[in-house]
Parts: sequence; structure tokens; C-alpha cells
Amino acid sequence: MRVREVLLTPGPVTIGAEVQRALGGPVRASYGEDWAERYQNLERRLAEIFRTGGDVVLLFGPGSAALEACLGSALGPNEEILVAGAGLFAERLATIATALRLQVRAVATEPLAPVRPEEVELALRRYPACRALAVVYHETSIGLLNPVREICDVARQRGLITIVDAVSALGGIPLEVDAWGLDLCVGVANKCLGGPVGIAPVAVSGRAWEAIGDGRPKSAGWYLNLATWRRFGSEWGSWHPHPTTMPSNVLDALETAVGELLAEGMDAHQARLAAAAARVRRGLRELGFELVAPDEHASPVTTAVWARPGMDVNHYLTWLRERRGLRVGGGIGQWSGRLFRVGHMGRAAEPGVVQAYLEATAEYLKESQKRDRD
Repeated sequence: MRVREVLLTPGPVTIGAEVQRALGGPVRASYGEDWAERYQNLERRLAEIFRTGGDVVLLFGPGSAALEACLGSALGPNEEILVAGAGLFAERLATIATALRLQVRAVATEPLAPVRPEEVELALRRYPACRALAVVYHETSIGLLNPVREICDVARQRGLITIVDAVSALGGIPLEVDAWGLDLCVGVANKCLGGPVGIAPVAVSGRAWEAIGDGRPKSAGWYLNLATWRRFGSEWGSWHPHPTTMPSNVLDALETAVGELLAEGMDAHQARLAAAAARVRRGLRELGFELVAPDEHASPVTTAVWARPGMDVNHYLTWLRERRGLRVGGGIGQWSGRLFRVGHMGRAAEPGVVQAYLEATAEYLKESQKRDRD
């Protein structure tokens, strides 16, 4: 019988028992006064996690859908946007913006290094027509954090709307939407929040709503348009505060995950995930691995690791999955086969899971050395 996998990936995550129970509950109607009350309460609780007094929209879809909604709702065809970051998901932001017919300008930065605020300043001098800046907070493709607060401060001083991909950061890494002046900030349920796949919460500032409703043509359609979601929240909020049918089970499970996180406390939750990351980083170094990101820029919820010389990464990942029921992420894009990525979210942050992973990796290396000798 196949062993049920535990996910040690940068998302999705293996959810806890209570969250799984809520996800498997009966399907409820996603309308009515009782539904609207629970839905709006979940929005408020997520606002606590975003650290915002502004609005939170619970978009039904993946993080990429929410990013598309933010870009297309705030900007129109041929308007310029500055995209900051080196990594696959910074490239994804640029790809989405291009598909929306925006003019993408890039910040010149070093490979495998965080964006520096002075690089953003130089780019904005070169591209003074930019109306917005988009940046990835946690670049999971290389296990790296960008200094979002400082980057967005530079952009706001020039009057730009700031759009932050916090998809793999929300709940697991310090994030202060209001204090840092973030206008549009995207998260998902299925990473650091420890919830299921299907909901992408978006924090929207007053400045963002002004840009969305200023009358300029926008690139967004109907569903991936935050103006649509705001209109339904306002006009139908008492019984149907969203434009389409919502996955009630997914929202029930997310409600459970958010309740568990807030009961634990944000600081304690983040410290627990960071402790798992520190243990994995230390353990892998002891086994002779080199880490991609230096400690001062490393993510506390995803560790990217260079393959050892001669190591077959795909064989290692398959061995972990088939022999130990542990799924670790591989490298993506240009890093495929060259590195692997260990997530510290959901059940992957449990000390027993961390220990099982490190012991399995040590065993794999011993077997590999034996095969090489034979």
C-alpha cells in the first residue's frame, strides 16, 4: 500500500487534522445571512494576519489569479509597471503583467540576491512613467526574502501603487501591510496559513481602491477585477458578498486554520516555523550541503539547497517520496536538477517531521556512498 505523503514543499502543505475535518464536512450554500456573517468574519480575521485596518477580498483561485486581479484592476493597457526581483516568481509577475498588455520595466539586480532599495531608486529614475511597483516578498524558487518594506517605501515616495506577492509569506513571515504602506498584497490559504488550496486573500488599501475606481481604462475583465468584488461586497453583502459561488468547504477549512494560527499567536507561529527552518539548515550543513541563500537573506519558511557534487536530485526526491513518504520540492526553471527546496509550513514544521526528513537524507547519502563504492 502506498504511504501517504507528508509535504515538505514550499506549498501546498499537509494540513492538520482539524483543518482536514472541516474540509471534509458537508457542502453548505454559499449565500444567506448566516453565510455572509461567517464570510465577513473570516475577512476580518485575515485582516489581523495582514496587519491591516483596510479591506480583505477572499478571491476564489490560486495566488497567480489574485496577482492578475491586482495588476489588471489597478492598471490599464500600455501603462508602465516596475517589477523587482530575481527568481521564477518575479518572472511570473512580469509574465502576467505582459499578458495584461502592461509595459513591464525591470529592476536590474544580481542573480541569487535580494533586491536593494537603491536599485529600485535607480530604476525609477530611468523609468519615471511607472505607475506601480510589483515585488515578490518571499522568492520560493531560491529560498530568499526581499526587503519589501524598504523597497515599497522608495516606490511610495514617488507616488506609485505598490503590489506585493506575499503568496508564500502571509502568516509565516513578519508582514505589516499598513505600517509598511503596501497597497495591494496577495496571500494564499495553502502555504504558511496551513489551510487548503483554493482561496487567495488580497489586502486592499484605500489608495489602491482609489486607483481601481479612478475611471481610467483597466486591463481586468469581470471576475479577476477587484472592482467587481467590491461592488458585490457592498450591494449584496448582507447575503451574497462575492460575485460567484464560493467553495464553502474550503472556506470552512481556512476558517479553522486561521483560528488555530490566531489561537497560537502570530509571533509563536512564526517562531515555530523559523525554528524548523533553522534545524533543517543546520542539519543539512552538517551533512555537507551548501545552502543557496546566506542566513541574512534566507527565508524562514523555505530552504533552497544546492545538490552535492555528482548528486542526482531527481533520484533523491524520488527516494524520499517512495521510501519515506516525504515529498520535497525540486528546483524549477534554470535550477531544475541543480537544487532542491524544503518547505517549513503546515505539518512540515513539526519537530518529528523535521527529524524524520534529516534522518532520511542521512540514510540516502549513506546508501549513495555504498552504491558508489560497489
